[in-house]
Amino acid sequence: MLNVPEFTVSEFSRSIKCLVEDAFGYVRISGEISGFKRATSGHLYFSLKDENALLSAVCFRGAASLVGFEVGDGLQVVASGRITTYEGRSNYQIIVEKLEIAGVGAILAMLEKRRQKLLAEGLFDAIHKKPIPFFPKIIGVITSPTGAVIEDIKHRIEARCPTHLMLYPALVQGDKAVAEIIAGIKFFNQLRKNRPDVLIVARGGGSFEDLLCFSDENLVREVFKSEIPLVSAVGHETDTTLIDYVSDLRAPTPTAAAELVTPILSDLKSQINFYTEKLKFLPENFLSMQLGYLKNMQRYLLNPAQILARIEERLRNIQIGNQLTFARIEAENQRIEFLTKGLEVSVGNNLDKVKTTLYGLGKMLLTNHYHEILKRGFALIKNSRGEAMLSISEVKKEKEIVIKMSDGESEFQRTSLQPSLFN
Repeated sequence: MLNVPEFTVSEFSRSIKCLVEDAFGYVRISGEISGFKRATSGHLYFSLKDENALLSAVCFRGAASLVGFEVGDGLQVVASGRITTYEGRSNYQIIVEKLEIAGVGAILAMLEKRRQKLLAEGLFDAIHKKPIPFFPKIIGVITSPTGAVIEDIKHRIEARCPTHLMLYPALVQGDKAVAEIIAGIKFFNQLRKNRPDVLIVARGGGSFEDLLCFSDENLVREVFKSEIPLVSAVGHETDTTLIDYVSDLRAPTPTAAAELVTPILSDLKSQINFYTEKLKFLPENFLSMQLGYLKNMQRYLLNPAQILARIEERLRNIQIGNQLTFARIEAENQRIEFLTKGLEVSVGNNLDKVKTTLYGLGKMLLTNHYHEILKRGFALIKNSRGEAMLSISEVKKEKEIVIKMSDGESEFQRTSLQPSLFN
């Protein structure tokens, strides 16, 4: 045991640090981001993990500013950097100098998540789209100053309608592309003199990774804030980036963007010639039409004396009509008076007849009242319930009967009567 070297904790930790840094140096490590935090200083702190292990990571502000995508938990990445240890706690970590998304699937998932976020904020709503001017005097183009894109745009605009172009040179791929494109949009919007009427952000075709800068969240927000209408023309027709959703108009290619923002000068000249020729004939046609209207109106124009004669004739007709009306009203009044008198006589006669008939019926009712009949010697026989009996068989059934005559009535028991009366 005497030959085993002895270390202090600091010495041993320092030895481990040197051993790890010498053994690994610069490495690339893939994994899933976990526990992500962005410090106010701009540094990024997170862990890389897989199903079996966890590795601490830090990306300092300088390297973090070059990351061209949104970092967050659950994102699959490849981190390039140096492995080192923290002597104070004997922990090891990777100091990330470059961070890349691992695989197209992960990139697409990240972009869709970002798209949904911006969509929810309303940045893609049609209500915010600004109209593209029909005949822009100045067109601002943000693209690479070299390459085919700017030349294609120049040639296409020259062929259609020569217009003043202003180029803001910017990288269109790589870590610095986003910052330069944003700077170009701000530059044109801040101009007070010779400000473009429309902007084109353009880039030719490229790989999926090459076009990622056009889906940067900061760039999308800057396009949204632009006061100048902006056309996105990135990649080929099948390529889609997030600025296509927020721009005021999407062009499938840079050449198509040049066509969308300019009219065809030859067509405009043809239309102007057509309208010029048409204007020559308009005054003559107008005068001809007005003369036709005047001739038609002459048919309805009359001499004032004729108009007065017609008015007098109408007044006479009205006066005659009024006289006839008054005569008819007087005749109807006389007829009504005659009918009224006749109705009074008829009603009086009918009332007299009704009175006579009622008087006769009253006398008949009095004569035929049963009290008058009893006075003539008749009697009314009732049972104990006060009901009139109409036959001998009914009398035989009753023990008590009431006999009513003109001068009164009396009750009798059946046994007190002579039987011969009921045989």
